Amino acid sequence: MKNSLIFLILIFGLNLYGQSDSTEKAILYNKMLSKEIEQSEFARIGTRWNQTMKEIKKYPDVPLDQSGQVHYSFLNKFTGLNKEKLFTRTLEWLSISYGLFPQYIYSSLEDGKIIIRNSLNLSSANSCNYAAVISIKNEKVMVEITNIGYQMFIEGYYSNDNWIPEKTVTLGINQIYPVILKNPSDWNSKLILLKSTNELFNTENENLCNYIINYNNPDAF
Repeated sequence: MKNSLIFLILIFGLNLYGQSDSTEKAILYNKMLSKEIEQSEFARIGTRWNQTMKEIKKYPDVPLDQSGQVHYSFLNKFTGLNKEKLFTRTLEWLSISYGLFPQYIYSSLEDGKIIIRNSLNLSSANSCNYAAVISIKNEKVMVEITNIGYQMFIEGYYSNDNWIPEKTVTLGINQIYPVILKNPSDWNSKLILLKSTNELFNTENENLCNYIINYNNPDAF
């Protein structure tokens, strides 16, 4: 009992920092502790999960806030650049990259805030919707991304002799979790989706930083 309590405390601590392989396993372990699954099923699912982790090399860790919501946060530092320059360059990048012009988004130089809603393609069949709050001070730009969801196109297919028509499914990123409790046949697609999301937001933040840094260097573009 003491070991179980320690394990549950560890689980609670992990949930404050992010969704990871450890938290997935913790959720499965809790299912066994609460008698929702038998120990034999726990072992069977755990074995298959570990094999999947070996195949994909690394679980796509996703950051969570203290309420358990997915929340990306990037703090970027730009030595020698004041608030006004950072604000202007960020607005320019949003216009050039996404077609999000200042008159159609919330932006306040006084508050140092830019708020957008946007949608980007993850693949030919999936797009990612999100909200971003960009906070700007002298030499600093913080990008926070929340309210993440997906639109997923599913092609039509035959099931026995019945034609299942194509459809578009909309779901929030929190509905992806816990992956380990989904049908194992869906694990890879869900994990790839999360990996693509991580790569997307890290790449877009890097693109913003490169635009700001290389603003006066046309050879960098």
